[in-house]
Amino acid sequence: MAAAILAVSMNLTAQNESKLKNLTITNITPELSVYPCGDRHEAQVILRCQEPFDLVFSSNVDANLDLTVTTEGPEKVYSIVFKTKEEGTSFKGRQLSIVAEGFKKHYIALNLNDKEKLEYLVSDPYSKLRSLFYTATEEGVSLMSEGMYDAAIDKFRVAMQCPEYPDTPNHLDEYIQRCDTLMAWTERAAKYAEDEDYYNARTIYMNILRENPNCDVVRLLYNDANENYTRVSRHDMEVAQAYFDTKRYEEARDLYEHAIAQNNPQSAQAGINLAAINLKRYKKDNHTRSLSYVFDSDCPIGLMYAGLKPDKSGGYFAFGFDKGCIDILSGNIDPITVDGFVPEKPMYQATVSAGWTLRLYTQGKEFYIPKVWLMMTPFGYATGGYYTKIPLNGKDNEYNQKYHLMHALAPEIGVAVRMWRVVLSYRYQYRYMLNIDKPVSDDLGKSRNLLGLGFCW
Repeated sequence: MAAAILAVSMNLTAQNESKLKNLTITNITPELSVYPCGDRHEAQVILRCQEPFDLVFSSNVDANLDLTVTTEGPEKVYSIVFKTKEEGTSFKGRQLSIVAEGFKKHYIALNLNDKEKLEYLVSDPYSKLRSLFYTATEEGVSLMSEGMYDAAIDKFRVAMQCPEYPDTPNHLDEYIQRCDTLMAWTERAAKYAEDEDYYNARTIYMNILRENPNCDVVRLLYNDANENYTRVSRHDMEVAQAYFDTKRYEEARDLYEHAIAQNNPQSAQAGINLAAINLKRYKKDNHTRSLSYVFDSDCPIGLMYAGLKPDKSGGYFAFGFDKGCIDILSGNIDPITVDGFVPEKPMYQATVSAGWTLRLYTQGKEFYIPKVWLMMTPFGYATGGYYTKIPLNGKDNEYNQKYHLMHALAPEIGVAVRMWRVVLSYRYQYRYMLNIDKPVSDDLGKSRNLLGLGFCW
């Protein structure tokens, strides 16, 4: 009979214990925590509890506990000082038991050293289920993850009215700000989608998913925008290719630039075709080769070839001669037959030069600036002279025939201006005589102004 009663009693005790809840006790000891006890062999254990219940402590080796209870804001702080060394007493295997009404007994093993200080946080893991603060917060987070931002903000504001709000670590202000941001992003993405700007709509939906990855509604909107973006991108590339094939390069250029800016799946091909268009446009807008007729009062027959490059230096080559050069080659010039006579001007003369061109101005975006190049060279050369034919020994059929040549270095500086395909040029040529035969050398040694008019391609 006694055995039966004992069995029933043990069964009832087990059933009652199964209804009790577990306490959560977390070690929150700071690093380098020390209990300042001087020369005493002691240690300290602190338990912090924010729950509305009292704690009861006992030890398996300490008959009486040196317990102090204080309050710090919403926390009740239990401080217990333990001896760590005492003659004739061993503290090995010490356990601290903690009891609260409605909870199972909890044990903490305490193998304490001198001046050791431990801190624990005691909490009820089920208290959130009984608090409007926690339930409203959790519902708000759930609504936010579903994309229901207005309803989530309402829940967060309810939680902010609860007494736990000022005393409990939380992120309610950040949650509300996050909801406002996500709402603004969603509205902007919807406006882009309405305007068929699927690239920006897709980009914003992607950003929303990074912030709120569990929102199925936004994921569906992103998938829809992505499908439309792929469809429009393919269509734009087909139209651009048709423009390119029919040499409507400006229309194709705009679409290719748009495709690259929006990271079109075929942006690599768009870049290749855009480079080809830019090259064609470069050649069209920058006719780098030019040929000009050059006039000089003494050498009216002249030509100049110049490379007028838009982004780097080029070169030019020019030459000129007068009618006397043609006459002397064809034998149609009357030579000087007076011995020792020197004319005032050369009977024939020519000039040649080669130098550099350097771009000075370019085309503005809002107004047109003439394209201007500097022309300069130290490598100019001028020559001229006269032709004598003197009879020898008074005989009519024997002559002393001689070409008298003078030479001069002729450095130049000038400018070339291009308007569309027309080129105007001016060069100033200064001459340094290398040999002198007055008075003809005086005339040949004078500086010259050279004017040019030509075209470019």
